[in-house]
This record gives sequence, C-alpha cells and structure tokens, in this order.
Amino acid sequence: MSRKRVIIGQSEWGVDERDVDTVVEQIKTALAEGAVAELVLLDGAGRPVTVYLNGRAAVTVVVDLDRDPRPSEIS
Repeated sequence: MSRKRVIIGQSEWGVDERDVDTVVEQIKTALAEGAVAELVLLDGAGRPVTVYLNGRAAVTVVVDLDRDPRPSEIS
C-alpha cells in the first residue's frame, strides 16, 4: 500500500494523492522564501487538516513520496 507523507520535526502527516504536487511545491516555496505555507494534509486517521509550515523556522522537512520499495517490501 502506498503512503505518501510529510514529516515536519517530530510530526508525521499523510498527503492525499491528489494534493502531492501542490504540497511539494508549497513546501519548496516556504523553505526557499522563508514564508508560511498553509498545507492541507491528513492526520493519523486520514482526515484532512490544515498544517502551517513556517519556512523560516523549520529545521527539517521530510517528504516521502513512497516511490521505491522499502527493504522489507518485494518489488
């Protein structure tokens, strides 16, 4: 099962398949410009939530688009 996600600090959020390109672009812009991005992500139960990313304060942001098999997965 494919699961796209964003990890900001210690918080993990899911990304709806339809929003992937928009979310990735918003994150890149926020980090490059030190701006605040309003991201529509999914909580642990799969419900849409709004997460505000402060690109000036963020130390790391991980975007996992689940493109390659994991070591425990068979391709």
